[in-house]
Amino acid sequence: MFQNIISHEYFWLSFLPISLLSVGFWLLFFDRADDKNHPIILLFLSLIAGTFSAIFFVFIGKKLALTNFLAKIIGEELSKIFFAILMMECLKKKFSTIGDGVIYGFAVGLGFSFVENIVYLFNRYNISGFDEGFWLNFQGRFWSTTLLHGVATALFGFYYAGAFLSKTVHKKNHKSPLLVFFVPPNWRQFLCIISLHVTRKHFLFKNIVAVKEHYARAIITEGFIIAVFVHFVFNFAIEKSRFEVSFFVAIFGLWFLGQKVKKLCKNKIQK
Repeated sequence: MFQNIISHEYFWLSFLPISLLSVGFWLLFFDRADDKNHPIILLFLSLIAGTFSAIFFVFIGKKLALTNFLAKIIGEELSKIFFAILMMECLKKKFSTIGDGVIYGFAVGLGFSFVENIVYLFNRYNISGFDEGFWLNFQGRFWSTTLLHGVATALFGFYYAGAFLSKTVHKKNHKSPLLVFFVPPNWRQFLCIISLHVTRKHFLFKNIVAVKEHYARAIITEGFIIAVFVHFVFNFAIEKSRFEVSFFVAIFGLWFLGQKVKKLCKNKIQK
């Protein structure tokens, strides 16, 4: 089957050129997002972590028989975020800007989508072979679904980096935000999370690093909620065959993150 796919003329005339162009686009985003040259080896390791997150989700999804629309979205985001946290915890000494969290989160999301797209490609081939919409459909996934997974995990990385860099309640600057998960929760944190206080007050219109009155746990939890919400809107648009809406969500998410990172990099937090 694999040989049939790569030997088909559409692979060389359509899918492969689009894929290479897309990869160049993502790498351009990596280099331009925060005016830093991130080591290729670290980006590659983040991509690898993302592929493991996809394999992990497939395994857990089968064990738990996840078929519910929302449950699958939450499961995918939890898998990506788990491996994104592992990766970013290993790289946290290299964090100096919010953009670092965005970049490495985005790379983990791309790794996840890489595996998902391959699985989708082979499943589609097994069902219908090279039908009329085979390559066009997959190219659409590459430009929209791939970008969506990257953006959703990058959003979480944005919040994680903000929690790491900031001096929040129970935590100093440049300390792991995971440490505060061992502090007993309280109602104030819960109310902040359900009202999306950090998102409304800092993420949308202001600088997220100015979050001294918040708990890092609340910031990270909001990041997860926002990632799930964006993923939900995208998938819902796909379910309703509103592909233009899903494409807009993915592209707008990338643009919005890029703009936020550029603004935040003007006020870098120094160690």
